[in-house]
Amino acid sequence: MFDSTRRSFLQQTAIGLATFGASGLVLSCEAQPTQEVNRDPSNQILIQMGAAQQTTAKSELRKITPQPYGPFYRAGAPFRGKLSLPGEPGTTFVLSGRVWAYDTKRPLPGVVLDFWHVDMNEKYSNGVSDFRNRGRLVSSETGQYEVESIRPIPYRPNPTGAPDFWRCAHFHLAAICPGYQPLVTEIHFHGDARKNDPMYRAENAIVVEERTVNGKVFQTGVFDIVLERAAK
Repeated sequence: MFDSTRRSFLQQTAIGLATFGASGLVLSCEAQPTQEVNRDPSNQILIQMGAAQQTTAKSELRKITPQPYGPFYRAGAPFRGKLSLPGEPGTTFVLSGRVWAYDTKRPLPGVVLDFWHVDMNEKYSNGVSDFRNRGRLVSSETGQYEVESIRPIPYRPNPTGAPDFWRCAHFHLAAICPGYQPLVTEIHFHGDARKNDPMYRAENAIVVEERTVNGKVFQTGVFDIVLERAAK
């Protein structure tokens, strides 16, 4: 499963570079050579770098309950930290956390995180010409990530055929990292009015906090992602 997922990811990346084209890499004829820096010793500044800080988990890491992609996953979402478009209806929500390696108990940098969720009309974007509420980003050198969107709402997958069946509110998440098992799961919310959804997982639920910055009110939640080493 890992090899095929990774292969698919690399293929999609290659397609994106091919689409970009060689023309975007051509140097303008008016471009001037980079000026050499002044090498006079009196102008040199010594910058002392401290040792890299080693971060370990402060508490016992727990494995994340996996869940399926669902029917609305679409590959190839754009890389960006803001999933929703300007003016998107809904409550602004900032989701953050850190990606951890379960075996080493240390943060994982360079993990590709893929998020997608419904809008306020209980709809997913088509993921072809419309990427609203979809996006990918990469965890930082300390394993941290932060994404801004709107808070997902509960929705009915089949409002006509099964109008009484509701899915709880959730972010979908897929995490891919070389050497580790791909993780596909959902991020739920504590106190969700639709937590009777059989797919609701209390262990995947986050606490929501409301904050105000510069007169703007928004909500936040923290979800740490734990990846397990891939089988050799």
